[in-house]
Amino acid sequence: MVLNIIFSFNRAIQLDYLLQSTLKNFKADSKIVILYHTSGDHKKGYDLLIKKYADQNISFVERKNVLFDLSYLKAIHSKRDWKFFKEKNLFNKNGDNFKGLLQKIIRNSNCEFLMFNTDDGVFFDEITIPEEVFTIIRNNPENASYRLYVGENLEGQPTYLEKKNDYYQWDYYTDKEIHHWSYPFSVDGTIYNSKGLLKHLEKIVYHNPVTLEEKGVNYIMQNKLFRIGLSPIKSKLVATKLNRVSVDSLNPTIHIKPDFLNEKFIDGYTLELIIPKEIDNANIVPSEIFLVKGDERELIYSLDAHGEKVQSLLGIEGAKEQLE
Repeated sequence: MVLNIIFSFNRAIQLDYLLQSTLKNFKADSKIVILYHTSGDHKKGYDLLIKKYADQNISFVERKNVLFDLSYLKAIHSKRDWKFFKEKNLFNKNGDNFKGLLQKIIRNSNCEFLMFNTDDGVFFDEITIPEEVFTIIRNNPENASYRLYVGENLEGQPTYLEKKNDYYQWDYYTDKEIHHWSYPFSVDGTIYNSKGLLKHLEKIVYHNPVTLEEKGVNYIMQNKLFRIGLSPIKSKLVATKLNRVSVDSLNPTIHIKPDFLNEKFIDGYTLELIIPKEIDNANIVPSEIFLVKGDERELIYSLDAHGEKVQSLLGIEGAKEQLE
């Protein structure tokens, strides 16, 4: 079984859209856990989601503020780690139990496989994972993973990938340039062996999904872990660049305000995104965005010059440039 942990903050309506696409398209046996936190009226949106998905195999786990997270004790190995702990967690009014809670969820899940996702993703196509892929990951628990947001449809796929019957395989350490196929750890749509990854997460300091990926990929690359990359022939997942809720990055978006979307969600609207039929990028700006309530379908965004600029800044290396 695949444990699908979705990170979410103040984006209930986008999380709802991701969940709908997951339930429709992710065909492997799985368990979904939403690891979330909120501010202001956004809690009302998540309360609605909890009720909406009460009869599904979906758990909602809320992050909580703590004086300090004991799980850091296994992860502090240097002055730099200690500094991070003091700045981000120890007696910090904004410090919470993200690290310890995440590791506890993985440890107690009894799921052999694990993937993370963020609430701005969409599974746009049906996903059936070959049993051979699970076998490779099972036999290489600290050395193999399966990435759902890459495939031969993406512009810039390297030529050194080996095409198998129904998946691609490559070595993450072949290329020195940073891109999707040389970046061996991601918090988006990449399946790992649960125990194999957890062993290393326990050794890393991180306090949210952004630093989890940042610290995680640095640690994994330094230790040359998860060398074997696997993917479907064509990608199955995209990130939709509607907005940004993290203060730890300035990745380009079209700035559809989360507060506005939350108000609409509380009022009974759901999201509808028009994405390209032919996907050639793992990050996309929808051509149109609608809010739907019954027979009402309200257009709130149509691709404009700013959206085209944002799209142009998104490539196989991620964001080519940061934008306010």
